[in-house]
Amino acid sequence: MTFSRCWYALVAGLVCSGVAGIVNQVVWQRALKVVLGGSETLSSMIVVLVFLGGLGLGSALASRRAAQATNPIAALAMVELGLALVNAIVAAVLGLDISETVYAMQRLAVGFGIPLRMVYALGAAACLLPPTLLMGATIPLASEVAQRQLGGQDRALVPVLFFVNTAGAAVGALVASLWWLPWWGQRAALFGAIALNVVAAIWIGVVGRSKPVPGRMSTTYTQVRRSFTQEEILGAILGFVSLGYEMLLFRALSLSHGPLPGTFALGLTAFLVAWATGVALSARMRVPEPVLAVVTAAAVLLAPAVLVWDRARESGDYGDLAMLLPAVAVYALPVIGFGWLYGRLVSRRAEDWGRDVGRYAALNTLGSCAGVLVFTLGVYELPLAAGTSFVAAVLVVVAGVEGGMASQDAARRPLATGLRVAGLLGAAVSLGWGALDRDTVGADGIRTYWGSDGVVEIHPNGDVMLDGLWHTRLTEGPNGHVGRPYTWVMAAAAVLAHPDPHPKRALVIGAGVGVSGVTLAGVDGLQVDGYEINRTLKRVLVDLPEQTLGALYHERLRWIWQDARTGLALDETRYDIILSAPLHLRQAGSSLLLSREYLRLVKSRLAEGGVVAVYSNEGPGAQTLLVQATLAEAFEYRTSWYDGIVTVASDQPIEITPALLETRMGRPDLLYRQMKALDRALSETGGVYALWDGDTHTRVVGDQVIVDDWPLVEHPKVASQLVRKRPSAE
Repeated sequence: MTFSRCWYALVAGLVCSGVAGIVNQVVWQRALKVVLGGSETLSSMIVVLVFLGGLGLGSALASRRAAQATNPIAALAMVELGLALVNAIVAAVLGLDISETVYAMQRLAVGFGIPLRMVYALGAAACLLPPTLLMGATIPLASEVAQRQLGGQDRALVPVLFFVNTAGAAVGALVASLWWLPWWGQRAALFGAIALNVVAAIWIGVVGRSKPVPGRMSTTYTQVRRSFTQEEILGAILGFVSLGYEMLLFRALSLSHGPLPGTFALGLTAFLVAWATGVALSARMRVPEPVLAVVTAAAVLLAPAVLVWDRARESGDYGDLAMLLPAVAVYALPVIGFGWLYGRLVSRRAEDWGRDVGRYAALNTLGSCAGVLVFTLGVYELPLAAGTSFVAAVLVVVAGVEGGMASQDAARRPLATGLRVAGLLGAAVSLGWGALDRDTVGADGIRTYWGSDGVVEIHPNGDVMLDGLWHTRLTEGPNGHVGRPYTWVMAAAAVLAHPDPHPKRALVIGAGVGVSGVTLAGVDGLQVDGYEINRTLKRVLVDLPEQTLGALYHERLRWIWQDARTGLALDETRYDIILSAPLHLRQAGSSLLLSREYLRLVKSRLAEGGVVAVYSNEGPGAQTLLVQATLAEAFEYRTSWYDGIVTVASDQPIEITPALLETRMGRPDLLYRQMKALDRALSETGGVYALWDGDTHTRVVGDQVIVDDWPLVEHPKVASQLVRKRPSAE
């Protein structure tokens, strides 16, 4: 058919809508982490489920109404304007400091016995359902426009609509994660999405305006509403495995290249590009669906081997996107198959395009929700090979269903039945084998713990890696504990900064393997609480009690397996000492434990004269300056240790002198005795006092600080352009 001005306007509008949609998704989900405990895996899962559920419900509602619309293109334009309006409201709310109000409501709900995650679900629904309902209606309405107002006849045009919308989303993933968020911040990124929604509305509603057409309803409408077709059921299964594989892809990339913003951005972009490519191919090339499913399953099975190859490469600096590209390209190959299958199934299903596309998209999204649940709560607890085998086995079942239903040759039906049986057995075996071998030991001696909250690796030399990033090192027991990098120094520096040699209560945010907590407990009478969200570490603590100083069962160390920021907001306990250590400054989400708003919350939980110690240096540069400037805004006095790795801050003067050290090292407490032993070991280099930096690493230049709205510290290259360099010490 000949493409008219209206067609081009619809395509341009869908591209703009796709870009805006993914920008909205990235910003909304990140913003909700602040008040909905989204750093915790289960809380984050709730937000994702509400988001996907809203999309699916929007598609389902649009499928029921699209056929009755007399001017679908005008309705689509109004949806885009509605998104712009809703997003403007969200942007305005983000500009307000409502966190204390939200926390007060959460404390009230908990007081009435309402589970906190139910509160999160209701909060996420209130925030996300209005915009996601509108987003979900986009493609069903666009399909109705294409068929009824623009005269589309060829069903192959349906996948094209998905292609252009997803291609826009791929652009948006890069724009949001690598440009708008680091350079502008969350609210400004939302204003960019608002502008794109307005542009989409103008292109679709003004440039693409078309004459109204009579509403119509297929003669089979009632029958289809009451039963699910094969394509729709397989579409739900496809959503299940597609989301599952996407989660496995992100885990593999994180293990090789670190859980950094660039890693997630490029991984998401590659997934969307590959999926859009597959959808486009489905409109042009006719490959039997059983063959597609089997080939896709084979490609999925390659992922564990790709992970081994990728980790064996010379990775260079974390965040090097050039090193990331080859692995991303290989991991994304199966996603082409997912998109191809999606396009074939949805085009086969489409008779009344708006209705049928909406139903198919809704069921596919429902399957995606199931995928998020099953993979987060179950498959993520298993090794990567078990997860990919499970995905491949389900795809073999899809191949068997497609082959059995499509084949008219009785001789081929046993093969289809065999594929279904083999797939079901393969799924059961992969899950069972993975459950039996959940904690693995490789030929290189690395012990790997797979868990929903992350992957923990213990190297033979004692190094502990969390999701591919170095975290700490196990101790050699009580006698070999002193002198380890910052875990011990961080605790000791905080104790030295406190005016009372015997503080009463301490808190460790990011308790890890418990080394810092047990070190603090070396002060007689000090009770220590420790927040930790990675429950996978509990298995390490159980398996290696000596190397973790018996932290899990220490009588004066209380473990709290919860998001620390939420815990601080809901628990008003005051502490003399608080240790706060994000895993890495550049890790995605690290700013949630470094921002101005977070430090104000921490300060409100300090007792009079209390001190906070913060991990503050990954080498000289803008990241360190950002941390120091943010601490300077919150606290009047600061000092640092160990070349700026640890900064201790307080509103009371901090006195570090040789006389103070001598006095403290004369006390009988275990921590002070360890300090004295370390002082002797370092006598040739100046002793413990030489580890103190003075004010060299706490000099602040400029007024740029870390805020919840602008995760600048996670983007060191952008930060270096926006934050002035620190001058050399005089």
